[in-house]
Amino acid sequence: MPQSDGPPPPAAPAHDEIFIPPARTPPDDRPEDYPAQPPGRQAPKDLAAGLRAGDGTNPDRRQLHLGAGAAIVSALLTQSPIMEVADVLATSPVQLALERANDALGELMDTHEVVPPAHVRARTARLRRGLERLGRRSMATEDSNQLLVLAGRVAVLGADAAFKQGDVASARALASEGYLAGVEAGDGPLCGSSREVGAVNEFYGGRPNEALRLARDGLRHVGPGPVRARLVCQEARALAAMGDLRGAAASLEQAYDLADTIPAERWGRPGPSFDTFHPVEVSYNATTALCLLGRPRAAQEHADIALPSLDSMDAPGFRSVIRFDLALALARQGRLELDGVCELATEAIRISWGRTVASVSSRADQLLAATAPHGEVRQVRELAALIRDWQRSAARQRAEPGVVPAAPTPDA
Repeated sequence: MPQSDGPPPPAAPAHDEIFIPPARTPPDDRPEDYPAQPPGRQAPKDLAAGLRAGDGTNPDRRQLHLGAGAAIVSALLTQSPIMEVADVLATSPVQLALERANDALGELMDTHEVVPPAHVRARTARLRRGLERLGRRSMATEDSNQLLVLAGRVAVLGADAAFKQGDVASARALASEGYLAGVEAGDGPLCGSSREVGAVNEFYGGRPNEALRLARDGLRHVGPGPVRARLVCQEARALAAMGDLRGAAASLEQAYDLADTIPAERWGRPGPSFDTFHPVEVSYNATTALCLLGRPRAAQEHADIALPSLDSMDAPGFRSVIRFDLALALARQGRLELDGVCELATEAIRISWGRTVASVSSRADQLLAATAPHGEVRQVRELAALIRDWQRSAARQRAEPGVVPAAPTPDA
């Protein structure tokens, strides 16, 4: 395994000690050296080559037509209540239809962390219908394979949206669909990403054993790179939820090493992806794992690395979960930490107001249970009311940015 550029690792711990990896930033963590927006989404293998081949058409003119078509279909796919995606794809030449579907998927990948999951799920369902209809047409083998990969990727994104809505069964089915498409197409990153989303779904559903199984199965399909780093992070969290400190620490160390090898141009926004990984996800997952293991001080060290990076991104779910994790860890320390608990939780709710997702909501429920013994404290009662109001907002998912109830005031 490639080694990091940092100092040499410490000596192996004694049999009764466990080395918890320290928080660390990537060796090239210089914000000015990488783009603020995610890199362009990579089309499935050979798709672009097939489009360039054409049939003798002038390349420049063909590229112009493709670009114009992609711009038009993007508007249709996201805004038109009249023309179904299936109709758009069915009326286009096969290769152009594949290009349009890939552009639509790329737009969804770039926005799925900042729009309500109900919207993402509806749009992936429309795109899936279009791809299913496209699949009934006669096409070359290589085009058929690209269609299979695109359909698998759309299924994975749909699984992520279903998970965020708390629909565990649908998320499980869609992740399995994406995995089978990856196996059939021989696409390792698709197989791995499908297993990663499946593992996240099972982790938050309280099934860490199954999350661990899925993460390790995904590792069979991928080499070093972004998807492997994602899977190792899920392995670490599952082991932590199972109380395996030694195993979780080893996985976190491996995840940091993998992150060190990913060049800055392949850093993307946190969340499901087939070709990018941001190193902040390691310190984010390390925070969760160490909180689960009852190591709040170590968790805070990793959170101190993760929070500034996450707060500079459009990743509200990640920003809220890490604060709830820290709040939970503090709540379990006792009454003296309630000020910090309420401050972190209120900030987490502010970040995700109007966009309630299952992973964040479940953390809030756990915090309510942890603070219930202190119900006589005004801060705790006001926090409970705020959490319930925020959870009810899930039915609307349309609150204007910045519209948040007044924050609870500290107890005198």
